[in-house]
Amino acid sequence: MKNLKVFFSFSVILIFSSLLIISCSRDNVKKPEETANINKTNQPGSNTKIGDSTDLYGKGYYKYRDTIDTYHMGYSIPRDSVYKVDNIKAFEQLNLLIQKNPTFPGPYLDRANHYQNIHKYEEAIADYNKYIEIDPLNYSAFQNRGTANERLKYYDRALFDYTKVLELKPDDTIAYFNRGCVWDVLENYWQAIKEYDTVILIDPKLAKAYYNRGADFEKLKNYQNAVNDFTKAYELNPQYKEELISRIEKIKKKM
Repeated sequence: MKNLKVFFSFSVILIFSSLLIISCSRDNVKKPEETANINKTNQPGSNTKIGDSTDLYGKGYYKYRDTIDTYHMGYSIPRDSVYKVDNIKAFEQLNLLIQKNPTFPGPYLDRANHYQNIHKYEEAIADYNKYIEIDPLNYSAFQNRGTANERLKYYDRALFDYTKVLELKPDDTIAYFNRGCVWDVLENYWQAIKEYDTVILIDPKLAKAYYNRGADFEKLKNYQNAVNDFTKAYELNPQYKEELISRIEKIKKKM
């Protein structure tokens, strides 16, 4: 019983500190305490330094570097290091907890995230389904399930999940961003642009949103807006500069 209580406390901490998921890039895991002031530093009038605000959404856990080939992928993969490998011992413990108390939701969510990070998406979705059946008010569970659905190209289901996130957390820029990424994959670029418009309205310093919206404007041959967005993206995040300067020059030749 004591072990169960300890695991329950551990699971709650994981749910609230490390299950905000993001799916573009892959590395840069740091200490959890670095995330402590994420929400506070993104408020108007805060002391946040000028520049890309991307790291505020998962500082210490996520790296948001996009490339031309990966920009459309969204930013929704669990990145906490505890989930990164096929941890046999963890699976054994979770399986045992679920067997002992199948109505307790936490282990389903933990096991789902383990499955997702080793690319067993169908198994992950089954566990997210069970978790959501027991606790339908945790927006991060829908966010994670949306990611798994997106990986399996179940785009309608992914859109449903990201929309559900927004019902539970209306200002969630990640859900808007991920919906934009799904619309990109479906080649509905104007709808994607609407999603990125909302992201930028909520967070006007998110370089990735300008990057993605600029790419959509470029596809739609709305070249001036593409140039404007790409310029804004590299002004906020200089890591984009080398890539986007040359891209902007190519666009200007078409104008």
